[in-house]
Amino acid sequence: MTVHFQEVVPVDAYSVQCKGVLHEGDHKVLTMLYQPLIGAFAHSLYMTLWCEANMDRQAQKHQHLMNVTQFSLKDILSGRKKLEAIGLLKTYKRDGESSREYLYELQQPLSPNAFFTDGFLSIYLFNRLGKAKFTEVRESFYIPQLDVSGFKDVTASFSDVFTSLHPSEMSSKSYAEISENVLPEDAALHEKGVHGKVVLGESTFDFEAMVNQISAFIVPKEVLTPKLKEAIYKLAYIYQLQPMDMSKQIQNVYYSTGEISAENLRREIQKWYRFEHEEGLPVLALKTQPVPLKALHGMQPQTKEEELIKYFEEVSPYRLLEDYSGATPSEVDLKLVAYCMLDQNLTPGVTNVLLDYVLSENDMKLAKGLIERIASHWARKKVQTVTEAMALARDEKRKYKEWQDKKSNSRSYRDNNKPNVTVPDWLKQEKAPTSQPDETSSSSTEDENRKWLESLLNSSK
Repeated sequence: MTVHFQEVVPVDAYSVQCKGVLHEGDHKVLTMLYQPLIGAFAHSLYMTLWCEANMDRQAQKHQHLMNVTQFSLKDILSGRKKLEAIGLLKTYKRDGESSREYLYELQQPLSPNAFFTDGFLSIYLFNRLGKAKFTEVRESFYIPQLDVSGFKDVTASFSDVFTSLHPSEMSSKSYAEISENVLPEDAALHEKGVHGKVVLGESTFDFEAMVNQISAFIVPKEVLTPKLKEAIYKLAYIYQLQPMDMSKQIQNVYYSTGEISAENLRREIQKWYRFEHEEGLPVLALKTQPVPLKALHGMQPQTKEEELIKYFEEVSPYRLLEDYSGATPSEVDLKLVAYCMLDQNLTPGVTNVLLDYVLSENDMKLAKGLIERIASHWARKKVQTVTEAMALARDEKRKYKEWQDKKSNSRSYRDNNKPNVTVPDWLKQEKAPTSQPDETSSSSTEDENRKWLESLLNSSK
């Protein structure tokens, strides 16, 4: 590790210049958003350097900076490194015969919108402040937007106010004079909106190793643009992803969407991270139906149908699988639960109905293809409640029955060793008035449905 006096000593000179203008709003951003990340001294050092940049002073010695801040050179160097790392300072060095000279170029802080949508700094601020304080700080930057509905836009256009130029005024000479570079070589105009950004060293992540893990048949190399590469470095650093893990996430995103951007890659990695860490398989599967979506919350069921609704609403998918098998659910089954709840955003109660239906209909096996097909269908239908899911389960059963009838004329695969359980009304298909010749067919259909549903209800208990 480099000792601080090997990098800078009190007699080394320094000059300061600004990349833009610091506005009043920037002061709030620096204090409320950057200071929790870099600390009070680094924040103070930034403001000190900014003041010196606006005093048109000649080069100073670092001894002067030590006197002004009343901190040691070691602390000054530490603060400087934090400013560099956070994107607020660029440092240039020139070695002379007997001493060194530094140029400190101060960068503007990000705008509030850019900071909170950065997906990198905002995560660190969230972890530093906690959810409640983070939300409070973010809301302090909100700008109320008045409702303009009912108003008519009467803004004047340029042509409404200014007259066009006479052709004689639009000479080539005028354009040449405008385009002429009249600025001195050692000066630049102030820029607005040019902000410093966090740059991660390439040593933090082996990008080439990740590229080698990506199949060219799945992801064309040209989609890995410089902008996406920068996002990959940040996401890999935040979530501590190895090249192989990152390559899998990139391939998953591109295979499922046909394109890849920093935003959809971030969403995919966040989902993976929750799945692997914050909401692992057992924890996720232990969730139950949210109270606002419970039809029988705080109520006693009055019918067999309501008993089953209550069961689906009160138990977790983990418990339902335990009730079926009498043992701890396997990791494979829990991954299917996670697919339903994370990938398709199904609620725990709806997931219960789906699991119950597939197990009852598929010889007590959770067929991955069948679950994915139904889950995606229910997600598109935006099913959230147990009663909605039960209605769709009946429909799925009817379609499955029609498919079986077309495939063969054999009876259902279920054996006749069924417990004597009364079938709840919600599971019975609605009877429609039929003519006498169709009575036998109707009775046969009801008998077959009853046997499937009796097994379903008995397995759920």
